[in-house]
Amino acid sequence: MKLSRLLPPAILAALVLAGGASAGGPRFALFDVHTGLAGPSHNTYGDVKVSQQQAGLAARARGATLVRCANDCTFGPGWLAFSGGPGLAGADVVTAKARRATLGWGVVLTLTRHGWSSWNRFSRQAARSGATRGVPDALALVLNGTIVAQPLASQVRQGKTTVEIPGLSRANARRAAKLLSR
Repeated sequence: MKLSRLLPPAILAALVLAGGASAGGPRFALFDVHTGLAGPSHNTYGDVKVSQQQAGLAARARGATLVRCANDCTFGPGWLAFSGGPGLAGADVVTAKARRATLGWGVVLTLTRHGWSSWNRFSRQAARSGATRGVPDALALVLNGTIVAQPLASQVRQGKTTVEIPGLSRANARRAAKLLSR
């Protein structure tokens, strides 16, 4: 059989198998861990459950956004699924700057009009959820499909025109600012 006949099916198969990983996660997103996790990312007791296999989690959490837990994720290595959309996404950000914060480094975001609306709704929901439980909601900041910070909702600072998300490493804060700069 000729190589030219075998090559297209092999390339197609590779693209299909890699599709989940490359389409993996959002460029930038801020999720609420307490209210946004999909069912398969909870264990029997309702705690966070990290899945080791991306494909298995994708099959159990159809339609959810999958994000990777790596070095900067306190839940351990693996994958999490979030149902619904993020509280903030890349399209909600006009500018971003890395800045030394109270808790390490942070990223200061200037939001679009839609971004402010999304932020206000998201932060009110996180505050209500935290008040109900007596503990602030944990958030997950995602860059290129990977969780890079997990600040508490009470640690995020809102200025007159900005939102500052703390808890990043210096490298990730700079990476976020570069990624979101237009």
